[in-house]
Amino acid sequence: MAANWWMISCKVNEDLIDFWMKNGIVTVGWSEIGNPLEYETKDKLLIRCDQVYSDVMPGKRIQYESQIWRFSREINKNDRIITYNAVTGEYYIGIVLEGYKYMAELYPKQPNVLKVKWIEKHINEKLISKELKDSLSQNYVVFRVFNCDVEIERLLVSNGNVKEALDKENEIYNEVLECIKELLKNMDKDKFKVLIKELLCAMKYKVSSNYDNDRENSYLIISEDELSFTKNIIRVCHLNDNEVSNLDTLLNILNSYNDNINKYLVISNNPISLPVKNGVNDKFFMINLSLSDVVLKLFQYYDALSEDTTKLLLLRKVYI
Repeated sequence: MAANWWMISCKVNEDLIDFWMKNGIVTVGWSEIGNPLEYETKDKLLIRCDQVYSDVMPGKRIQYESQIWRFSREINKNDRIITYNAVTGEYYIGIVLEGYKYMAELYPKQPNVLKVKWIEKHINEKLISKELKDSLSQNYVVFRVFNCDVEIERLLVSNGNVKEALDKENEIYNEVLECIKELLKNMDKDKFKVLIKELLCAMKYKVSSNYDNDRENSYLIISEDELSFTKNIIRVCHLNDNEVSNLDTLLNILNSYNDNINKYLVISNNPISLPVKNGVNDKFFMINLSLSDVVLKLFQYYDALSEDTTKLLLLRKVYI
């Protein structure tokens, strides 16, 4: 399960951060409540907040209850913690090591505790986007932060410049694309055809097990809705570059099948030129997948591919 990200603010007490770093924890107060785990429901916890904080506006009491509940019930092991040090202008990132504990004897003023491994590298506020900064600036002590993981992780692994990190990431990504593309280009033709069939299955097409011509470069696939009503019958054609570079040549090949199918998926090493595509689509409906397109589809449907295929392509999913 993916980790959730949580902001724990310490605006009212900047010394808390040093306390957290020293003890490998993150804490919140509301010590007057006692152990929040003694209250089985949010309603019961809210009643306790009403009793303890009767001099506070009702809306504030609801906020207290919801934040105490989140901290004690919803933050899990391996979730990420973010906090902000206004003195240094930096964001600190931690990983939750253990679930919630009530530790009033050790920390009487901050009894609500999560054990955290704080990452040594901090993020200067000048380096983060305005959107992320806004999402981290809510007027609560405990709140969940959405869609922040990519930017924060890039900043943690970079030298502090998101653009540099993105450029490097794109460079590596493009190198991997070219590597897999070259591997496909040099792959045994029969293995490549089997690979394409597996990819089409992963894309939820029903794929014919038989080729329907002597060259064994054409077969049918069917797309159906959830009730198995046929929606489209499509002919898949594996063609060489010299067969797709000229409009007349390609049209002759498609006409030679001499059937009522007018939808084609053409697999080729290089992309078919726009004039040839337009010429074909005047008579048929054709989609072309070049090797570059195939690589992108393999990445997109990685989780549905067999282990043998991912090993064959030297593919491995990487998580930061």
